[in-house]
Amino acid sequence: MLNSSHASSIVELPDGELFAVWYAPLKCGTNAVIWSSRRPVGSDRWTAPSILHYNPGYSNKNPVLYLGSDNKLFLFWAIEERWFKLVKNTVRLKTSDDLGRTWGEARDVSGLSWFLTRTHPIRLHNGDIILPVYSDLSASSAVAISKDGGLTWKGPKYILFFFGIQPTIIERSDLSLFTLMRCGMTPRLAWQATSNDSGKSWRDREYSNLNNPGTSLEMIKLNNGHVVLAFNDSKKDLKRLLLALSYDEGRTWPYKRAIEFETESPNTYPSLMQDRYGLIHLLYSYNGRKSIAHFVTDEEWIKGGKGSGYRQ
Repeated sequence: MLNSSHASSIVELPDGELFAVWYAPLKCGTNAVIWSSRRPVGSDRWTAPSILHYNPGYSNKNPVLYLGSDNKLFLFWAIEERWFKLVKNTVRLKTSDDLGRTWGEARDVSGLSWFLTRTHPIRLHNGDIILPVYSDLSASSAVAISKDGGLTWKGPKYILFFFGIQPTIIERSDLSLFTLMRCGMTPRLAWQATSNDSGKSWRDREYSNLNNPGTSLEMIKLNNGHVVLAFNDSKKDLKRLLLALSYDEGRTWPYKRAIEFETESPNTYPSLMQDRYGLIHLLYSYNGRKSIAHFVTDEEWIKGGKGSGYRQ
C-alpha cells in the first residue's frame, strides 16, 4: 500500500469480501485523502488502492467503517481545517447502498465539531449504534448515539475529560458497556470506564492494568463472548504490538502474544474484526506507516497453541 499510510479500518461484506480504508497523502507534502482496497472472496491478495474520498485543500483523517444491519455501509472520518491558530476536526459521514462501490454525499455529524473518530462503532442489544469519538483539543473521550440506524446522531456523551482519547467499546453480557482509552501520561496505563445506560453516562473511570505508551488500541467481542484486544504492550515502545484474549469481558487478559517487536519503526493504530469463519483479522500501521499490514489468526494462536497466525 502507500507510504505514510495510517489509521486503517476493516469490515467483512455480506459475500465474505473484505473491505479496508485508511488515510495517506496523494504524494509527499500534500493533504491526506481516504484510500480503500478490497480482498475478494477466495483471494489472498488485496486490490490496488483507490481514492475513496478527496477534499482539495483539506486533510481527511481516521476513517472508520461500519456495516449496518440492512447492509448499508457507513464511512466515518474527520476532516481537518485551520480555525484561527487551532486545528479544527469535524466528524463526517457518508453511506453506500452497494457495499462501497458508489457513495452518497458527505455530511457533518451533528454535534461532533472538534471531534475525531478512530475505532469501530458497535450495535447494542437494543438496536442503538454507538460511535466512539474523541477530542484532541481537550484530550477527552465521548460517544455519539443513533437510535434510527445511523440516520441521526445525538452526542457527544462524554466518557472521560482531559485524560484519555480514542475509546474502544464492547457491550458485556449484563448489557453494560466497557471501554478502554489511550493515555500517554504517567503511569502510562490505559484508562477504562463502564456505562449502565447504553452509553448515556459513564462511571468507574480509572486506570486499567494494561500498559499504554500513548497509542491507540482496539478490542472486539467475539461470537463466543470472548474479547480480543490489539495494543502496544509497553510504557514507551511503539514497535511492540500484541493481541490479548479475555474470557471475562475485559476484566483480565490471561493470554497475550506478540505480533510485531523487531521492526525499525512503530507498529500502531490497530483495527480488529472477526469473520464468518471465526478468524480474527487485524490491520495496523506497519513499521512507521510504511504500509498497512494485515494479520490473520485465531484464538488458539493467541493462547500459544497450534492455531494459525500470518501477516499479509
